[in-house]
Amino acid sequence: MKTSMWLALLCLPLTGCSLLGYHKAKKASWAPPQEAAAVVFPNSFKEGVHLEGPVMAALEVAMNEFLPPGSELQTQNPDKRMAQCLSRRSTYDTHVLQSGADLFFVWFSPQPSRCGLSEPILDGGAVYAIDGQGRILDRR
Repeated sequence: MKTSMWLALLCLPLTGCSLLGYHKAKKASWAPPQEAAAVVFPNSFKEGVHLEGPVMAALEVAMNEFLPPGSELQTQNPDKRMAQCLSRRSTYDTHVLQSGADLFFVWFSPQPSRCGLSEPILDGGAVYAIDGQGRILDRR
């Protein structure tokens, strides 16, 4: 009896991570080698989008706050399609504006047409003000 009680007490802290909302980030999946073999890498990134480190850090902070990995929007609507759509990061266009050396504004704008939906969204995005230390200053 004593042993099982001690074992239960020792295992109790293990549940803490799930109780506190801890989650492990999902690793990216890799394509099969035959698909990967068809990829031709570019010779230059001149035409690409360049995100400097501080901009990328601000974007990551804002996205993780706006739509944490593994989260799903909850709705009372019996039609769950819009909630499922808005729960996907790929639904959003993202705009980043650097204002000064250490102030960034990150705007997430939903595009429900990416989910095959045509319903307008009146208040589905957000704008975050992030400082150079990765702190959220405000959200609108």
